[in-house]
Order: sequence, then structure tokens, then C-alpha cells
Amino acid sequence: MLVRDPETETAAACLHMNAGSLRDPEGMNGLAHFCEHMLFLGTTAHPEENTYAKYITANGGAKNAATAEDYTYYFFNVKNEAFAGALDIFGNFFKGPLFNEDSVDREVNAVDSEFKKNLSNEARRVH
Repeated sequence: MLVRDPETETAAACLHMNAGSLRDPEGMNGLAHFCEHMLFLGTTAHPEENTYAKYITANGGAKNAATAEDYTYYFFNVKNEAFAGALDIFGNFFKGPLFNEDSVDREVNAVDSEFKKNLSNEARRVH
């Protein structure tokens, strides 16, 4: 879906996929969340790790992603004039992610830390 409103000052995009943590392979809990993290860390077209974050911030935007049980989504918004550039970087997450070996341990630890933090959040626990 595409919505255009020339009265706004920002543009946004969201990619939502019907795959989340319930699709993690046996014995690989957290894989979907790990992949979510790794997609932000460089692509064949934009190999520098912080290209996306720097571009979004420099253009007055915000970004986020989330992995749930049955879906994962990626979102960003930026000033209108920066939308094409942001969409290019964003689209390359899904066309040519690098999944750099140098980032694996750090992101495994980040996903594990988020998991442990969420264990103490009653609303996030499964009963």
C-alpha cells in the first residue's frame, strides 16, 4: 500500500513479514530476532555498518523493528526529500544483507540481553 500526502513533511515505510519467533528452527530459539538485528548491519550495496542509522538520523527520521511470535516488521520515517535514499538502503536489507561474521557475537549477546530483560516483564511472558 502506498499513501501520498503532499501536506506532510515526512515519509515512512514499513515492511511486515509473516514470520516470527514461532518459525525458529528446533534448537535455534531467537534466530528470527537475530536476523532482524543483523539486517541493520550492512548490505552489499551499503557495506558500512552504520550507513542506515546515520542516514535516518541525518534526515530527521526514526527507525525500528520488532520480532513477535508470528511476524517481524521493519519501519522508518524521514524528511520527504530523503525518502528515496532511505528506501534504497532499507530495500537492500532484503536483497543483499552482509551478515558479517564480526557482528555475530555482539548481536547474539544483544538478542540474549533483550530476551532476559523481557523475562521480568509480566506482559511479555507466555502463560
